[in-house]
Amino acid sequence: MNTPSTAEPLRPSAAAAPDRPEPRRLRVLLSAFASSPYSGSEPGVGWNVAYHLAAHHDVTLLCFPGFGRDAVAAYDRFVAEHGPVAGLTVRWLEQPPLSKLLQREGLPFRAVYYRGYAAWQKAALRAAQAMHRAEPFDLVHHVNIIGYREPGYLWQMGLPFVWGPIAGAATIPRPFFSMLSPKDRAFYGLRNRLNRRTMERSRRCRRAAAAAEKIWAVDRLNQRMVERYFDAPADVMIESGAHPTTQGFVRRYDGQRPLNLLWSGLHEGRKCLPLLLHSLARLRDAGRAFTLTILSRGPETQNWRALARRLGLDTQLEWAGQLAYEQALAKTRDADLFVLSSLQEGTPHVVMEALASGLPVLCHDACGMGIAVDKSCGLKIPLTDPETSIAGFAAAIGSLIDTPERIAELSAGALARAEALSWGRKAADMAQAYRDILGARAE
Repeated sequence: MNTPSTAEPLRPSAAAAPDRPEPRRLRVLLSAFASSPYSGSEPGVGWNVAYHLAAHHDVTLLCFPGFGRDAVAAYDRFVAEHGPVAGLTVRWLEQPPLSKLLQREGLPFRAVYYRGYAAWQKAALRAAQAMHRAEPFDLVHHVNIIGYREPGYLWQMGLPFVWGPIAGAATIPRPFFSMLSPKDRAFYGLRNRLNRRTMERSRRCRRAAAAAEKIWAVDRLNQRMVERYFDAPADVMIESGAHPTTQGFVRRYDGQRPLNLLWSGLHEGRKCLPLLLHSLARLRDAGRAFTLTILSRGPETQNWRALARRLGLDTQLEWAGQLAYEQALAKTRDADLFVLSSLQEGTPHVVMEALASGLPVLCHDACGMGIAVDKSCGLKIPLTDPETSIAGFAAAIGSLIDTPERIAELSAGALARAEALSWGRKAADMAQAYRDILGARAE
C-alpha cells in the first residue's frame, strides 16, 4: 500500500443499450502534468482518468515525461505488457527552462515550485493550441496537479473547459500544531496563512472558474472554497478511484486474538501518526489486545519511533518500512482495520486500496477520505483537536475489539464501496458530464 500499484486498471464497459445509438465519441484534451500507470497519488490520478475515459471518448493526454523520463518509461512498460490503449493518445511535453530551474522537490524549492509549474502550463497552452489547429478538440479538461493554485491556461482556448477534481483548501487546525515538530509547525503555520491569502487574491483562479463549464471539488470544504472565493458552482467528486480486484475478501475477526491494525503513509507531520500512538497507549493500559504494522518511512520516522518507545508500545508495533508491492499487499491481507490519522489530504490512494481489498477504514471525517469512507465501510472521527482524535480513535478501535462481528460487516461494505468508487464509474460520470456540456451548448 505504500508502493506503486501494479494492478492493471479495469476498463468499464462502453457498450450502449441495444435500442439506442452509440453516443458520439468526443475529442477530449486532458492536461495532466503527472501521469503514470504504476503509481498512486497525482500520477495515478492523471493516468486513470485518461485510461478509463478512453473507453468513452477519444482522449489526448498532455503530460510531463517525468524527472528522468520515468513517466515515459512507465507508459512504455504498460504498452509492452498490455498493448496500446484504444482511444488514448499521449503527448509528452518537456519542461521549459524556467520550469527546469524552479520546479524541483525539496524544502528550499517549495516557495518557487508553483512558478515553475506555471511555466510548464503556459507551454501546455501553446502545445494545445497547435494540436487544436491541426485536429480540433470538442472539450478540454485540466485534471492535475489537483491543487487549486494552478488552474493552467487551457480555459483561454475558447473551448468548453472542465477543471478538477481540485483540492488544496484544507489547512491543519491550529489545535493540532502541538503534535507537530518545530519545523513542521513553522511550515504549516506559514502554509495556512498563504493558503487563505491565495484563495482571496488569485485572479487567475477566479478567471479560470468563471470560464469553466464544470468544476469538481474533492470534498465539501473545497466546494465551499470555489463558491465563496471564486464565485462559481462546484460539484463534489473525489479525485481518486478504486481498482476492485479479485484479491479483495471479507475479513473475519473472532475477538480471540489481537486486532491487527495497519497504517501507511509518508512519515511527515500532516500524517500525524502520534495521534494513533497515543490512542493505542490508552488501549494497552485498558488491557485491549492489538498489533499495529506501520509501512513506509520519512523525515519523522525517528521521532515517531522514539515516541512509541516512550509510550511503551514496542512489543505491539512492527515498523515494516518501505516494502515492495507484493510484500505490502501481504501486510494488507493480514490486517483487520486500516487506520489513517492524517490531518490534511486529498483522497489518499491507500484508502482506495484498502477498500478494494475489503479492509475497513478508520479515519478523520475530513478531506477526501471523509467522502470516500461512509458508515458502511468504516468509522470516522471529528477533526477538532488532539484529545478528540486520540479518544475517538481509541474508542472506535475498542468498539471493534468488543464487537468483532462488525469487522465482517464493514469489510463487506468496503468491497461494495470500492465498486461504487471505481475508476470505471468515475470515468463514466465524467464522460456523461462532457456530453451534457456539449449538449447544453448546442441547444
